[in-house]
Amino acid sequence: YAALLTKTNRISRIFNAGKHSAKRPSFISPRSQLIICTGLVFIQMLINGVWILLSPARAIHHYPTREDNFLVCSSYIDASYMIAFSYPIFLIVVCTVYAVLTRKIPEAFNESKHI
Repeated sequence: YAALLTKTNRISRIFNAGKHSAKRPSFISPRSQLIICTGLVFIQMLINGVWILLSPARAIHHYPTREDNFLVCSSYIDASYMIAFSYPIFLIVVCTVYAVLTRKIPEAFNESKHI
C-alpha cells in the first residue's frame, strides 16, 4: 500500500500545485518517489520487527472449553497480531482519502487510470 499511497500523493500534489502556480512541486521525481516508498515500507518493517522482538511467536495450548485443546500461536489469544495490521490499515485509509480528493482529475492523465 506504500507504493499506492506514494503514487496517489504525487498525483494529488501535482494537480493541487497546478491550481495555485506554474511551479513544479517538490519530490515528484521517480527517485524521490522510490525514497518515499522505501521509507514507508521501512516504517512497517520497523513496527513488525519491534513487535516480534517484544512478543515472539510461540505455540501454546488454548482451552476454549473443557473438552477442547488447541495448539495455537500466542498472538491468537491476545489479538496482538492486529499490531501487524494497524499500519497497512492506516495506509489504506490515507489512500482512500487521497483517492476521493483526486477523483476529479482528467482521465487523460495516464497515471490516474488505476486509482
